[in-house]
Amino acid sequence: MNFLDSLKVAFSSFLQVAIDFLPIVAAAIFLMLIGWLISKFISSLIRKGLVAASFDQLGEKVGVDKLLNRIKIDKGASWVVAKIAYWLLILVFVTATADVLGWDMVTMAISSFFAYTPTLAVALLILIVGMFLAEKIKSATTTTAESIGVSGAKAIGTIVYYLLLIIVVISALNQAGVDTTLITSHLTIFFGGLLLAFAISYGLASKDIVSNMLSSYYGKGKYKEGQVLKIGDIEGKVIQIDNLSITLEHQSGKVIFPTSLLLTQPIVIISDIESED
Repeated sequence: MNFLDSLKVAFSSFLQVAIDFLPIVAAAIFLMLIGWLISKFISSLIRKGLVAASFDQLGEKVGVDKLLNRIKIDKGASWVVAKIAYWLLILVFVTATADVLGWDMVTMAISSFFAYTPTLAVALLILIVGMFLAEKIKSATTTTAESIGVSGAKAIGTIVYYLLLIIVVISALNQAGVDTTLITSHLTIFFGGLLLAFAISYGLASKDIVSNMLSSYYGKGKYKEGQVLKIGDIEGKVIQIDNLSITLEHQSGKVIFPTSLLLTQPIVIISDIESED
């Protein structure tokens, strides 16, 4: 057999295989087209039904719309549910099409995904509910802090929100089967260091305040309003003592000293009652 004969045989074999496979390809294309139309139709029905049932309004009441905005989705909850249903149906028809074409690997991969879907759904539910609760706790924390006059109430609420969000994300990843041991250990070290740094900085920043408060506590029995004291070169009548300062009425005006001076400086008690002219 010469080269041309071999080429004719190879081409004939290829053409025969293509002709035999063509109905299968046509059937697969037809199946995907039908699947796409059915998925679109059912997705549309689901969305219309949810809109009629005021599902979007319910989502707004429980804060789902805020969560969707955070992940850059400006559609309602009904649109999200309809889209999820659409893609699940598409995957069903892709599985059927792959089975028709004999693509066993694709069929097995999609079947594995469907087997994993309940676990993934629970993980997403944990994430959504956790984000919703974190948002509510953030609002409650901020409102409570503002009502009692705590400065930086919004910052405190934001910190609480992100701490809760980290816990929620780790819980969702654990549910999804992701090993978070390394993430958890690193976060533990990070937050431990952060809290230690905060404690040290807060302790250093409040050192003088604590010193004044202790001085006020131990000096309350020795000094009182109405006394005439001499602190350093300043002489005057005590008109106020609180936890942080002592105020003298001097001839040049009011002089305020930190109460820490009551223990660290020599104090001369000139009189317990201001001398009358």
